[in-house]
Amino acid sequence: MDIFIVNIQGKYLIYAPLHQVIALVNRCAANEILNCLLTGDQTAHEEISTIVERLRRPGEPAPRPRSGDLSEPFFLGIIPTRGCDLGCIYCDFARSNVTRSVMSLDLARNAVDSYLDLLRRAGSSRAEIHFFGGEPFFEESVVVFLVGYAELRATELGIKPRFDVITNGVFSEKTCRWVASHFDTVVVSLDGPGDIQERQRPARNGRSTLGVVLRNLEILANSPAEVQLRACITSDTVARMPEIAEWFGKEIQPGAVCFESLTRSTKSRQAGLFPPDPWDFAVNFVQAMQILEGYGIDTILSTALLDKTNTSFCPVGKDALIVSPDGRVDACYLLEEDWQEKGLDLHLGHLNGQGFEINFEALERARMMNVYAKTLCANCLCRYHCAGACHVNHDTSGLPGHYDEVCIQTRLVTMAGLLKKLDQSQVLEAWLNSRDGLEASVYQETDRLCSLDLML
Repeated sequence: MDIFIVNIQGKYLIYAPLHQVIALVNRCAANEILNCLLTGDQTAHEEISTIVERLRRPGEPAPRPRSGDLSEPFFLGIIPTRGCDLGCIYCDFARSNVTRSVMSLDLARNAVDSYLDLLRRAGSSRAEIHFFGGEPFFEESVVVFLVGYAELRATELGIKPRFDVITNGVFSEKTCRWVASHFDTVVVSLDGPGDIQERQRPARNGRSTLGVVLRNLEILANSPAEVQLRACITSDTVARMPEIAEWFGKEIQPGAVCFESLTRSTKSRQAGLFPPDPWDFAVNFVQAMQILEGYGIDTILSTALLDKTNTSFCPVGKDALIVSPDGRVDACYLLEEDWQEKGLDLHLGHLNGQGFEINFEALERARMMNVYAKTLCANCLCRYHCAGACHVNHDTSGLPGHYDEVCIQTRLVTMAGLLKKLDQSQVLEAWLNSRDGLEASVYQETDRLCSLDLML
């Protein structure tokens, strides 16, 4: 049974994502719920009878990996270039050996035609096109051409296109107004107020980028586009997350803020930057979330999204087709050398003059990289949300319950989100202020309710 239970300060948080059940009960109630489910006892106390009844009903089907022919890709991903105009001190993307190549307009046209043809044959009425980098607008002409061409071709086919981009936000006012009128979601990387942004995300010439980014965010805020901020949190900035949140809410007011821990890289180590302590990250994330909530702004940790269930954290395994400037088609937008370093092959095929040439064995290999193959995740209440996190940067081959830094912050933020859904603010505050309590919640060998050891 995918029913999970976690100790929260002597109470028990029950979570069944496929049954859409969240409850906070005492020890006696938890034991009775378990007994009723295991024995079929119909005499549950009135206080828990509703919980038992809902858990007995068939839940939603567990999410399953994709299968069969490639028909409706999760989205079409476009990497116009790996080049970038910033010199972020922790980013390894802009390595000299990958920044020179630029996608040709012929290739961009071919990518759109081939993708829309797949959707037309599948009878789909919606298209999703996402732009990655480097910095997509470092080669602005490719983006402008592809969006315009995709809009034209999709309209001819009766398909509604949607455009998303992850960007540093450093472009001209004219470009920004064009982005505002053509993109549905714009995710802008902004690490915090001036001193943080200027240290971590300077221009390649060393100059500040903050003024341009703030001007463009103001333009985007007054457009139909959904605007999200993505802040990279380090050991130096984790304690400032509430301050960063206050600044975002007061000065920018985006639709959502995504806080993500720094991923270690050669450049980050050279710059003396390190990932934050996961316990500090979780506590400060919740404080930041409460501040942003006051401004009507959503707060996101990508591994702790509770509004959907997944078998894979990212596009890998969902048949996303991510096209590089040289026509390679991959399941992942990270650099090939990074996956190879971890022993992974995420290459799916090529885009040629006849369309996508996808190796079906490679597609199946990507589909098999799902949460059901991750031993670390087998008994974790986050398994259908986090799904093991990044395939490249998170090792999930360990034994169940042997949680690492990524797991710790994901588990804590997930539990905090569930307590917020229950409106248990006092329990949440007391729990966050007890390191012993947090550790007791995290370091469970299994979260599954059917584990009798939890109740003894």
